[in-house]
Amino acid sequence: MKRARVALALLLAATLAVSGCSADGGDNGVSAYVDAAIAEMRDGIHADTDEFRDAVARAEPELKEKATISETYRGLGELVAVAGGVHSWLQTPADVSSVAGQNAPGASFPVPTVSTRDGVSVLMLPGFQGEESAAVERYRSAGLEAMRAADASTDCGWIIDLRTNGGGNAWAMLTVVAPLLDDGELVGLRRDDTVHWARVADGGVVSTPGGDDTASPGGFAIDAPVALLTSGMTGSAAEIVAIAFAGQTGAVRVGTPTAGLTTGNEVRDLSDGARLVLTTTYDVDRTGRVYDGPLTPDIEVAPGPDLEAARTAVRSRCA
Repeated sequence: MKRARVALALLLAATLAVSGCSADGGDNGVSAYVDAAIAEMRDGIHADTDEFRDAVARAEPELKEKATISETYRGLGELVAVAGGVHSWLQTPADVSSVAGQNAPGASFPVPTVSTRDGVSVLMLPGFQGEESAAVERYRSAGLEAMRAADASTDCGWIIDLRTNGGGNAWAMLTVVAPLLDDGELVGLRRDDTVHWARVADGGVVSTPGGDDTASPGGFAIDAPVALLTSGMTGSAAEIVAIAFAGQTGAVRVGTPTAGLTTGNEVRDLSDGARLVLTTTYDVDRTGRVYDGPLTPDIEVAPGPDLEAARTAVRSRCA
């Protein structure tokens, strides 16, 4: 759906250019663009506040006086951060293109890897912002194949290394760690009294708030202690992965507190190919706890000795 909206926006831009109008201004183009962007922001988790209303009242007239759409990006970026908080921002068309290129199916993006020593396997789970199904499948398959290969020699437990994972596509990441998760509704996105859950069964993702194409086949499940290794760089989607293990027997968080971007974002496409990344929900775990800030480790250890501390934590939980 997102890609379809982007394609439609690009087609509209091309049509305007051919007809002699500009998607980057002209007549009331800037004013309408600002109106449309602010309308999208009204779904942000902080949009129904005096702070956001006052910010709009101050910024809107000046933004509508800009000569081109691109000149509104900075001000709209500041407004979306008020509407959604620190986890919200504006991506320019160049930003969108760069992210898409870096995470395209044929691009050289990092994929999950596994290393094993003394019966403990470390799953390195890198950040991933891909959306195309082929790229998602490449990321997921690399992780699951590495886990299957290591399973026979992993007779104690697992460490999921999230220390350098700054986020991206949480649901692709969840399909990699699903074999280590208990069955059930494990992590969700909450708005008001409604929670949209990610559900796992038999090592596969049954459903997520991301839609039908985020599911994965099951049939490969691992019952073992798990340590989630975190740092201040662990953010957003990586925090969702860590929250999915909250309350699971044998799971422990080790390291330092995370970035604190424990909220859910929606992408809102604008008419020129720019995007608003807007925070609309709060993360929630299987116990019903709602998050809005850093995840505190169960065992706090500074960078350096943190990996060995995670190994020790896993070994202490071996049967």
